[in-house]
Amino acid sequence: MPSLCPLTRPFPDANISPVLKEFRQGLSRLIYPPYCLLCKRFSKDTRAAPLKGFVCPACEEKILLNKPPFCVRCSRYLGKDAQNSRCRECARTDPAFDFAWSACLYAEPLKTLIHSFKYGQKTGLRHLFIDLMASFVRTYDLDIAQFDLMVPVPLSSTRLRERGYNQARLLSEGIAKEFSLSLSVNHLIRRRHTQPQTLLDEKERWTNIEGAFTIKYSEALAQKNILIIDDLLTTGATASEAARALKMSGAGTVGLLTVAVTP
Repeated sequence: MPSLCPLTRPFPDANISPVLKEFRQGLSRLIYPPYCLLCKRFSKDTRAAPLKGFVCPACEEKILLNKPPFCVRCSRYLGKDAQNSRCRECARTDPAFDFAWSACLYAEPLKTLIHSFKYGQKTGLRHLFIDLMASFVRTYDLDIAQFDLMVPVPLSSTRLRERGYNQARLLSEGIAKEFSLSLSVNHLIRRRHTQPQTLLDEKERWTNIEGAFTIKYSEALAQKNILIIDDLLTTGATASEAARALKMSGAGTVGLLTVAVTP
C-alpha cells in the first residue's frame, strides 16, 4: 500500500461538514494522484476517479449486482427459492413497507466500501452508490415516478454528532436530483437513540428499533406515496419501523431504495 500524506487520511473530527471534507479530499488529489480504495493502486485518470468515489473500473466490476429472480417484497435475490414469490425473511417478518429495491448484494468488495462510507468519512463514495442505485432503477424500468416524496432514514442526534453526516441523506440528495423528485428531511424524525443494529441479532434488531421514529407535519403526508432511502437492507427492521410511522401518519404507498441487500 502506498504511503499516504495526511491530506488523504480520514478526517479525525467528525463535526467537520461533508462539503469541507470533500474540499480537503479534492485538494489532496491536486497534490497526489487519486488511488483506488480497494486495490490501493493509483489511478491514471484523475478526472474519472472522483466521479466513481475513488474506485477503479476493475474493482467496480467486482461489485455483485442484484439480479432476478427477486422477492416481490424486498427484491432480495431468491436463488433456489425462485419458485416462491417472497424470500424467507419477508415471509417470516412481513415488513411494513410495501416493497423495496436494492441495487447490489451485500458482499465484498461492496461491504468494505459501505463501511468506509458510513464510518470512514469517505463521503465521496456516494457518487458510485447513487450511480448504482439509479442504474438499477433504469435497468428494470422501476416506477420511481409514482413517489410524491423521498425521505432518508434519519440518524439520532447523538449518532449524527458522532459521525458528522447522515449517509442516507447524502444518497437521497443525489437520487432526488437524478430523478427530479421532492426530498424532505423534516418529516421522518428519529426521536430516540438506539443501539447500533449491527451489534444485535435478528430478534433484537426488531425490538431495538421499535418506536424509534416519529413524524412531524403529518398533514403533509396524507395519501402521499413515499420512498425511503437508506444504504443497506438486512433484516428490514429499521425500514419497516420507519414505514410503519409514515403509514400511521396517513402516507399511501411506502417503498424503500437501498444500495445493497444482504443475500
